[in-house]
Amino acid sequence: MSSWRERVESRIVSAVQRRLGVELVKDLGEVDDQDVQAIARLYRILDRKPVYAAALNHIVSAVEQHYTGPSLKPLTGCLISSLLHETGMAFQARGFTEEAKECDRLAAALAPGGPDHVILSLLSAISSQQELHLLTPLTVDAVLRALLHETSRSGRRIRRAGILISVAYAAHTTGNIERLGAAVEALSHVATTPGAAALATYYHSRHLIATGDMEAALTAETQFKQQAEAVTARDKDYKQVEFIRSSFRTTSSAMARASAAVRAEDYVGAAHWYERSGEELPAGPMRAAMCVLAESARVLGDLLSSVDAVRAALSRLRAGDAFAARSTLDLELVLTGMLMRTVDLYEAADQKPGRAPDAEAMLVAEVADLLGEVRGGAAVGHPKQRDAYRSDALADLTLLKLLSRTPRPVAPSEVAGRLPDHHVVWVVFSGARIGEHVLTVVTLRPSAPYPLVRRTSVSMADGKALAQCSDEESEEAPEEALRHVRSLVFADLDPAASAPRILLVPDNATWSMPWSELAPPHSSDVTLTRSAGATLRSRRATRVGPKRVIGIFDEQGLRGSRKEARALEELAEQGHIHFTRVHSLPELDNALANGSYDVLTISVHGTADDGVEYRMLLPDKPSSPAALLHLALPPTVVLGCCWSAKSPDTPDTTAAALSCLAAGASQVIGGLWAIDDEMAGELLTRTYDGHLRHGLPLAQAFRAAHLALPRDDRPAAAGLAFMGHP
Repeated sequence: MSSWRERVESRIVSAVQRRLGVELVKDLGEVDDQDVQAIARLYRILDRKPVYAAALNHIVSAVEQHYTGPSLKPLTGCLISSLLHETGMAFQARGFTEEAKECDRLAAALAPGGPDHVILSLLSAISSQQELHLLTPLTVDAVLRALLHETSRSGRRIRRAGILISVAYAAHTTGNIERLGAAVEALSHVATTPGAAALATYYHSRHLIATGDMEAALTAETQFKQQAEAVTARDKDYKQVEFIRSSFRTTSSAMARASAAVRAEDYVGAAHWYERSGEELPAGPMRAAMCVLAESARVLGDLLSSVDAVRAALSRLRAGDAFAARSTLDLELVLTGMLMRTVDLYEAADQKPGRAPDAEAMLVAEVADLLGEVRGGAAVGHPKQRDAYRSDALADLTLLKLLSRTPRPVAPSEVAGRLPDHHVVWVVFSGARIGEHVLTVVTLRPSAPYPLVRRTSVSMADGKALAQCSDEESEEAPEEALRHVRSLVFADLDPAASAPRILLVPDNATWSMPWSELAPPHSSDVTLTRSAGATLRSRRATRVGPKRVIGIFDEQGLRGSRKEARALEELAEQGHIHFTRVHSLPELDNALANGSYDVLTISVHGTADDGVEYRMLLPDKPSSPAALLHLALPPTVVLGCCWSAKSPDTPDTTAAALSCLAAGASQVIGGLWAIDDEMAGELLTRTYDGHLRHGLPLAQAFRAAHLALPRDDRPAAAGLAFMGHP
């Protein structure tokens, strides 16, 4: 960082330290980085609105489970104290007075000096001596999140504007758009001096650039320059303002030149200077972000004009560890733009007489699957780490790290070689321009030499049919809408295939659709996956002899659960399976740890939108998906629970079904929405009969069970989906 930063922070820190006697954080390297990241994930739960009581209880239980020991590092203690205080405020707002008092008591015990002490410790953690760009984004995010909260309740001894300027600087230089916006908002209310007001305007312009509003950003920059002229040397923030003014007078830095090139719509120059900016940074999230921004400029400038150009872009993204930037940039948006350019190349080649667009088609499928990896496929198929899931907080953090892996794009030839009897269908719904949407479907079928690509501009009729076939509303979809969407998605299946096996890779917009109903009736099985690469990395579920099944059921509240349990008991009595019933999470944990099982079935209520991605209402207590990940999961997991297979709400979270696959399960059945209890029980009972009694592979037994239901009952059963390795 620059010298003015060192002088200003030294002045702020030393002046208050003398009065408060704060023990400052000298080196973030001494802090348990995994702990800090886990704390940051708990902060993310608080950031979701509205905040539900279940989410607040999850935060407190995680803290009590791991962070009440006597040997916490100063920074960890400060972060936990701030987290608990903010959680207490949320409890108080909901009327839970006793819970709020308990949070405040724990927070005071961890940081007895109050917010001023906490602020100084946290401020030193983002001081000039710390190389923030080397740290994980979640670590920096946790510190900034806590600083923003503590500053809002600090005493008069702390100059709020100075602290918020430091937060804005740290957020800007680490690409944390969310915290930058919060710091700018807070700073605008306390910037009472000309210098602070000018800096508030400057960081507001940086936030506008980060969110893509270039016209407003240029206006704010002009305003900053006017305000800066009125800042005199007596102003506390004069040196910061002058340093920034000097940066506008020169374009010597690579980042400044990249910004100027973007404003001038010189995307060739922007890509070059973003890459140069990345070269000036050490390996880490910010360097990865520069790599992504460079490729984004090439997409915006239509510079990916050949197959070789797109492949070179993919190579640069891999070499630049682009997935490390997933928490700071919208990787899916950049890759979707790259996919659209690649489809342009396919369509242009397909129109040339005598020219087969095989190379372009192969590339379209690769990029489509890479998009699937971004959406969650990257988390699946890696060896389970020792002790990685020993707590809810660490399990959640491990999943985030798995999501951030940079995968190797999978060639369609490899997919065809490993799944020779499958039709693989990638589905991407995207906006091409303002007011225009397209549905891109890529179909790899066993009989074709290369994938078939179909891009459809979505008409009013298309959009209406897609909406009618989405989520729980699809249970009321007319047959005409189902036929319409079926024709859009499955038009390129091999017409000669008598019983095609289908591997579907839908995007987030098309994930929660009634695929069991939409698939052609003659298909033998339908499997959902986040990416073909994830499926290839997953293990097969195989075992000779009667399978060992273990289950936990809510027979008091769910009639379908009772039916499912009775069906498994009958199969056990007839000698087809070995069946064990448990009634609580600890009992399930103990059984799995001390025995070998093939199938785990959980038939309980599931709940969404309670502030945590997903909660299973087990008989003993509610549980998050992370609780399942502590277990020695068998190859097959059946989650007869609402929302257990829904699409995740944010890019850095997973739902329960995907979490089970990431933790080592091979196959998962889960609910895409609020499924009908009795119909789910009937469907799973028929599935167990085909799989456990008659020996059908689970995917085929599940498909046959759905098709065997009465026609009027099938829409209500389509909320259950099969995921994983077919």
